[in-house]
Amino acid sequence: MLGFLGGLVSSTATTLVYARHSKLNDGMLRLSAVVILIASQVVLIRLIFISALISPGMLKQLAPVVGLGLLFGLAATLFNWKRLRIAGELPMPETSNPTEIHAALGFGLLFAVVLFCSAWLSDVAGSKGLYIVAIVSGLTDMDAITLSSLRLFNLQKLSSKQASISIALAYIFNMVFKFGVAAFIGGKALARHIAIGFLAIVAGASLGLLFL
Repeated sequence: MLGFLGGLVSSTATTLVYARHSKLNDGMLRLSAVVILIASQVVLIRLIFISALISPGMLKQLAPVVGLGLLFGLAATLFNWKRLRIAGELPMPETSNPTEIHAALGFGLLFAVVLFCSAWLSDVAGSKGLYIVAIVSGLTDMDAITLSSLRLFNLQKLSSKQASISIALAYIFNMVFKFGVAAFIGGKALARHIAIGFLAIVAGASLGLLFL
């Protein structure tokens, strides 16, 4: 439940919070790894729901990336979940409300900037410009580039393939960024616990790109 809720709000913030917990409390290591893995996969589920609401025509294109990412990641997550259950009851961390007003305002500003840059670069540099924006913005936030890509698709400024690739690239590089955050804050122990899971999810999403 912690991973699911964290993924709904912000998988990056969830990774940061639980990386800290794992560093401060060795007993939280396995739980933190599972929460981070689940939160990262919930992002893929969010992508499908957002696409269904805003641009249903994108569902077919996004399906390979989302489906394979979830399939590959699920196996690694279940492995970590079994290890967590074997370890027995673990302490539960204190959490705070992540939906503060400054976070909402920050996202609004980020979305406006990403939408502007995406539209401008797609006109000036074509799909390559859009992909650069996707990679950079995806490092810290998936929602802005996802919404902007879907909007540009609806306006017929992007093809479904271009929009799907930009969203997939943003997700892959967001995973890379989150792994770096987890390794830097949580240390080598946490990095080892999530490495296989992150690699599996990225491999699945990357393989999905071949079907676009």
